[in-house]
This record gives sequence, structure tokens and C-alpha cells, in this order.
Amino acid sequence: MSTVRIDLKADDFQNLGVTPWFSYSVTLPERPLPPLSERPRIKTRRLLVRPITPDDLDGFYELRRRPELQLCSKSRGRPDKSKDEASQHVKAFEQDDQGHWYFGAFLQSTGELIGEGGLPDCQHMFTSASGLPEAEFFIKPEYWRQGYGTEFFNAVMQSWWDLPRERRRHQLIPAIAPGLEPGDTVPEGVVFQWEDGNEAARSFFAKVLAQAPVGAEGGFESIDIREGREGNLVRWTGMLVTNPKPAIEEEEEDDSAL
Repeated sequence: MSTVRIDLKADDFQNLGVTPWFSYSVTLPERPLPPLSERPRIKTRRLLVRPITPDDLDGFYELRRRPELQLCSKSRGRPDKSKDEASQHVKAFEQDDQGHWYFGAFLQSTGELIGEGGLPDCQHMFTSASGLPEAEFFIKPEYWRQGYGTEFFNAVMQSWWDLPRERRRHQLIPAIAPGLEPGDTVPEGVVFQWEDGNEAARSFFAKVLAQAPVGAEGGFESIDIREGREGNLVRWTGMLVTNPKPAIEEEEEDDSAL
């Protein structure tokens, strides 16, 4: 499959906001997702990757209060103002466990929480510009360029792709499915994107996605809606990575046609 190239200026992107999204046939994880208590606890070479719980509040707040990390978040865009605000986010992980596939990265050696990441909104996708889930990952800067981010990324994304799939109708922006009609089959994917100027994210995703199947890439301009930056013009760059695991039902359909 050839890679779709997308480059949308602010006016183009705003016009898409009034363009009807089409309902396509897409594979997505089966509903319901496993509850938080049944989600994987993954050991990598140096990390324990697991859901974030109320017992992790102190370490989680240390992550959420750091502007050099949180200003880069597409969904938040600012550090938490207090430990109470961080606590509300942790409670939301438990109360809305069907809305996310999100994990913490803990050092096996000390138990320190050094990162957070995954898919913060994989059900309603309110913040998604395409209709497909978006992923984001954050590692404390003092642990950059040591391979921790790659370990964390691979563990989380492998767990996402390993979830059982089902095919269902799902609304997507037509720009990522050129030439297709409503009801047509569209490859499943996850979007990875970063704000222009975020060289750390650009180089990280260039590394971890170097061998990934890319369905679309490019960028778009939009009006920022993040708290404290409302109304600013912001440009995002990124790529849509398709599911590296083929859908079994599609293979069976191909075999039956022989």
C-alpha cells in the first residue's frame, strides 16, 4: 500500500471541520477493553510497564508538573497545577478504563516512575484530527538517549496490537482514505504526531518507527485549543502507522476466493 501524503494549512484544516466524516469498515480492539486490573504488566530489560494507580501519585505528579514534558502534549499542553489535579487524572484512569490504553514506565531497579504513555483516548477520540486513535509518550529528560523510551514504546504498542480485534463501522476523515467510498475497508492505524520545533519527539519517532508500516504522513496547521494557548496557530507533523498484524478474517476471505 502506498503512503498517503497530507499537508493541510489552517484554512484547509478548518474547512475539514465542516466536511462530513465517512463511516468506513475498520478493525479495532474488541469491546470492552480489559479492565485496569487485568491489563498487562510487562517487563522489558530495565522497565516494568504497567497501569498507573493511586499508589503512584507522588511519582506521577513529578511527571505531570514538569513543563518540558507536558507542554509537548497534544491533549493537555500544560503541566498539572497541583497534586490534587494529578490525582484527578489518576482517578480518571480507573473510572474511564474503557477510554484509554495508557501505562507508566517504572525502573525495575528502583521503582521510580520515569515515563508515561500510550493511547490516552482510544474510545471517543475527541481530540483526534483523523478519527483514529493517537498515541503519545513522555520520558523524563534525564533518561533520554539511553534506550528507555524505545523499551517503553515497544512494550506499549506491542500490547495494543496484541489485543483481539473486531471489525466495525467507524467514522474517519476522508483525507486519510483518498479514493475510497463510505463503507469501504480502511486499514487500522495509530497516529503519532509532534508539534513543529519539538526535535526530541521528531528524532524519537523517526527512530522507533523506522521500520513501521506507514499509511500516511505529513502535517497540518490548526488553531490551538490547549489551555493558555487558545487561538495560536500551531503546526503538527506526524505519521499514521498501520496495524503490523494482518487481520485474520481478511486472510480467510482471500483464501476462500481461490
